[in-house]
Amino acid sequence: MLLKKTLFVFILNLICLSVKSQGILSVKKIETIEHECDVFLGYDNQFNLYSIKNNTLSKKNSSKTYQYNNINLGKITKVDFQNPLQIVVFYKNFNTIVLLDNQLNEIKKIDFNLKPTPITLDAVSLSSQNQVWIYDSISSKIGLYNVNTDALKWISTMLENPIINYESDYTHFYWSDKNLNLYRISIYGAIEKLGIQPLSEKTQLINNSCSLYQQNNQLFYYSAIDQKKYKITIDEKIISNFFFKDGILSIFTQNEITNYKIILP
Repeated sequence: MLLKKTLFVFILNLICLSVKSQGILSVKKIETIEHECDVFLGYDNQFNLYSIKNNTLSKKNSSKTYQYNNINLGKITKVDFQNPLQIVVFYKNFNTIVLLDNQLNEIKKIDFNLKPTPITLDAVSLSSQNQVWIYDSISSKIGLYNVNTDALKWISTMLENPIINYESDYTHFYWSDKNLNLYRISIYGAIEKLGIQPLSEKTQLINNSCSLYQQNNQLFYYSAIDQKKYKITIDEKIISNFFFKDGILSIFTQNEITNYKIILP
């Protein structure tokens, strides 16, 4: 009986500790705008809005809307618009990358099915110096592909586990695996383990140690350094997607985008 009581007290203390480790982050609503789309992607550094409807990529600002569609390549898998002058569209089912200019005109299409050495793309995002990050599921390696010269340079050895989620900036590629381990690799090939990511439906990295993530229609801010999470208080009960940039948190619900001002710890 004493053992059961001791165990109960121990579990209760763990629960209390868990609650204490969760803080609250408040937000300030800026605006709510109507926007009809299937997938809300987010905003670039010039506050152009990117979304997908009927498999057509749209870029919208206050004065104009640009669109891109390629029915021959199937469903859009991912769009990287961190550089609005060179947008990367990934079509996983056709193993193809398309590069677009700032008006969504097609600059170049790269079909990796036509390469002399078999490559199956599982991740694609923009890097620096006319390069894109790629992850090949056949070799389980990360590489840098030069879109001007079509030269490929592998910068990692075979990864132990496949990539589940990924993001990038110009100098680093970030990914998490099935065990929720978070890593990054530099353009020079140096790999670092950054910590453990919480289980989530969607995650957006803010920097190399902090992220926003969605779980059960709730949003959280998480710091991998001190393993502390903060619940973000928003009005929306159902979240289709979210996006954070430059202190603005955008929440997409059914045909509406609500922008909040948020100050992160």
